[in-house]
Amino acid sequence: MGRKVQEVVVDTYTLMAMVFGELTPLAKKTMLAIYKGEIQGLIPSPVAYEFSLQWLKGRIPGLASLGDVKAFLKAYFSIIELSFEDFLKAAEVKNSGDRLLAESKKKDLSGRRLSLVDSCIIVVASKREIPIVTGDKDLSYVASKLGLEVIW
Repeated sequence: MGRKVQEVVVDTYTLMAMVFGELTPLAKKTMLAIYKGEIQGLIPSPVAYEFSLQWLKGRIPGLASLGDVKAFLKAYFSIIELSFEDFLKAAEVKNSGDRLLAESKKKDLSGRRLSLVDSCIIVVASKREIPIVTGDKDLSYVASKLGLEVIW
């Protein structure tokens, strides 16, 4: 993160790592900057869905209700709604991302596939030309191959 970043896209992996104290020092610094209002954290609506699902499955301690999940996400992040065109672009990203992963020389990536949520994150980051905060290996690999900055 050499340049002054004003916005970042945050993925579910990062939110979960934050809950469990597993952020890298750079990711922690970035999330703290979001908390302080120094950087705008963006969450595509599919990330809000995925994080809420993790709570419903009992994987997020400290939040008592779905209302708390909503309040947490809305207090610290701007939720980005995706258009029909965004989802069409996400389908293209998924298709090319799956191909990039399949062609990877790394054995832990070559059998993997990009998720719909990861594809949507890439679309938002590409449109706004901003970094993605993630430790997700699939997302990081494809985003980097597509020329996007990844903070982790």
